[in-house]
Amino acid sequence: MDALNDCLGDVACYGGYDDAPEGAGLVLVLTDYDRFATACPRAAQIVLDIIADQAREAAVLRRRLICLVQSNDPQIRFEPVGAMPVMWNSDEWADVDSIMLHIRGSGDDVLGPTVP
Repeated sequence: MDALNDCLGDVACYGGYDDAPEGAGLVLVLTDYDRFATACPRAAQIVLDIIADQAREAAVLRRRLICLVQSNDPQIRFEPVGAMPVMWNSDEWADVDSIMLHIRGSGDDVLGPTVP
């Protein structure tokens, strides 16, 4: 799965498919996905997550990656794909503890420490 993620990232974010101004992007079409999902349910979920993540990365670079998944099973179900956790900006981690201590502490200003 790591190789798929790396390769798709290279193609989606840096491949030559979208170099022309009129470039429309890249479309992946996966047919009979229910057969793969039945045989390898965890891998099928991971593949969809990888594609969703790489499509998001491509969008950040103003490129397009779309995946169409076809199934013959109308009951096929997957967990949400491409879910991203909400996280602190790494530059703000040093401030988190002081802000939280202040909120729990004196109760003066919930936005942060007061300056004398």
